Amino acid sequence: MGDKVLYLGTSTGTTPSHVSDIVGPKGLLIGVEFAPRVGREFVENVARVRRNVVPYIADARETGKFASFGKVDVVYCDVAQPDQTEIAIANCRKNLKKGGRLLLIIKSRSIDVLREPREVFREEGERLSAAGFSVERIIELSPFDKDHALISAGFAG
Repeated sequence: MGDKVLYLGTSTGTTPSHVSDIVGPKGLLIGVEFAPRVGREFVENVARVRRNVVPYIADARETGKFASFGKVDVVYCDVAQPDQTEIAIANCRKNLKKGGRLLLIIKSRSIDVLREPREVFREEGERLSAAGFSVERIIELSPFDKDHALISAGFAG
């Protein structure tokens, strides 16, 4: 409770609404969504009714746009891009506190549709390790989200 979370890829806001509940009234969720139509739904359904949510309709690659709130405790990245891990790393370097946490949703088919998902998950974990993160867990999300995994990693800064 009370954490600041930079949430990249909010979509319409279902999962961010749960994160908003978890951080509570003393916390803050900075929600970023690239797609204008989906972003409008996030604003209407989540940000307008929750005092601890600040929405941005922006590209998650524009890391400086979200820095006005200071460093965050958690970066939660759920974007469907081939360079999703690089987007997460750049946001952590710019916006995450030393000792903070990265929660990265890997969508293997967004990275490489032809490769085995487990191989993609492993390689993205290695990419984080090479960037100085301590990868704690890689959790496959099947059968709920096919070909997706969540990587939990610490950030030394």
